[in-house]
Amino acid sequence: MNRRLPVYLLIDCSESMIGQGIEAVRAGLHTMLGSLRRDPHALESVCLSVITYDATARLECPLTPLIDFQEPQLTLRPGTSLGAALSLLADQIQFEVRKTTYDTKGDYRPLVLLLTDGQPSDNWRAPLNRIGAAVLPRPANIYAVGCGIDVDYSVLQNITDVVLRMDDMGPESFGKLFVWLTASVSSASQGVGEAGDGSINLQKLPDNIEKVETPAESLEDGPPRQVFLRVRCSVKSSPYLMRYRFDSLAGCYQPSMSHRLSEDEAHAASEGKLPDIPSDMLNGAPSCPWCGNPGGAQCGNCGTMFCADINGSADVHCPGCHAALSRGRTSGQNQGFNLKQSGG
Repeated sequence: MNRRLPVYLLIDCSESMIGQGIEAVRAGLHTMLGSLRRDPHALESVCLSVITYDATARLECPLTPLIDFQEPQLTLRPGTSLGAALSLLADQIQFEVRKTTYDTKGDYRPLVLLLTDGQPSDNWRAPLNRIGAAVLPRPANIYAVGCGIDVDYSVLQNITDVVLRMDDMGPESFGKLFVWLTASVSSASQGVGEAGDGSINLQKLPDNIEKVETPAESLEDGPPRQVFLRVRCSVKSSPYLMRYRFDSLAGCYQPSMSHRLSEDEAHAASEGKLPDIPSDMLNGAPSCPWCGNPGGAQCGNCGTMFCADINGSADVHCPGCHAALSRGRTSGQNQGFNLKQSGG
């Protein structure tokens, strides 16, 4: 029986990955799989598994030989349950990776490639007694890649001592990342054939990625770096997501971008359970991606948030309960009110 090189991909599928981020990950995974299947060393030894995490962790694909691997559908949901993903990873390694016995060599030490673009929303410390930088000998070689500018790198440094930073989340940047990941896995697959342990050589990082060498400051005691609101277009009733980023100088959240949602994505987003956020913590609203309305409002009857023409005078109908609303009762311009967050 051939010794296998288990490769686990832990992919952040939280709402903060919406837009270019998740599309680039989907494309990168597809390209990575095709390239590895053309590598005879990888095809012979690599088995691939995908774990995604949002409000919970999901085993999208158990450990599977490359030739039989089917690309998973990556769906965005609220939450960033990194701790749940690490617990599931530990379970799968214990269950799937063959151990060395007296008369049989087991699998090579797994490679774990962790991608995240935000802050954990659950207890990530609990799994560290099973997997992480404090565990010796480690159950896996873990490489964590922080994507974007809102990553809590101190968390990743508690999990592994190999932490990488990629600030740009554009398609070209993710493309370089997955080219590097592919080359790294290929290199590891060749290394195991030469009595290696499957370690990744980090000497040839692409120019858009750097290794985080110094201890990072924890972001856990401060406000969340991002806030997300689920909203509906008052013209088309279509759902979308408002994204805000915290401005430490202003002490509030500034509108960043809005993203269209499908009805299925909107239903998944409704599972978020974060505390409400006061409206006076938000400085305006990003424009509606469906109709271009530049503002936002909330229905006093059902709580639905929707886009609004802040310069208009006509009354509107709530896209949630369809009640006719007058501008004075729903815009929230005269006094603060609470808004329900999505999970981020």
